[in-house]
Amino acid sequence: MQALPLTTGPTDPDIVVLRRRKVVMLTLLGTLVPPTWAQDASANRAPSVLNAYGADWLPKGSGPLKFFGFKAYDATLWLPAASGGSFSFNRAFALEIVYNTSVKASDINNTSLIEISRISAATPEQVQAWSAFMTGMFVDVKSGDRLLGVHVPGAGARFFLNGRLLGETPDAAFSEAFFKIWLDPKARKPELRAALLGL
Repeated sequence: MQALPLTTGPTDPDIVVLRRRKVVMLTLLGTLVPPTWAQDASANRAPSVLNAYGADWLPKGSGPLKFFGFKAYDATLWLPAASGGSFSFNRAFALEIVYNTSVKASDINNTSLIEISRISAATPEQVQAWSAFMTGMFVDVKSGDRLLGVHVPGAGARFFLNGRLLGETPDAAFSEAFFKIWLDPKARKPELRAALLGL
């Protein structure tokens, strides 16, 4: 068997054919794989369930929650365009969490309750009622799941998992106390709060 030469001239017919095939493959891939900017635009598209609470929702800010270098989830704060990009508990907003790991419902409940009790001036009766609500609503989540909480001023909160309604409450005090876990100046992760609020 004759050995192939180590180098081939630029006019070699086989190389010309291979180059043409490469150009064709790259052209096809260009039509199949969206460019990076398109992927980024898609990532910034608001969850469709938010259309029921206003038009043209935009991300205010986003960031990861990390423990010892491990990312637990990514969070995004969504505001309706009508807000002018200004965050307030007196206006509608939504907090979306995309999990990077599996988390038990009991851990979500317990952690939320601890933080609510630490940040908010809730009565023991409120804490008990809020604990019962969260226990009956939250479920185990896995990596890739999207949990969305919508704050509706004066009307409480609604929660969705992967676009499906998990539960809702008319308790405006609970809604504010719950979202303060991420958005209050006393939030346990100030760097995440700053990222969400675009500070």
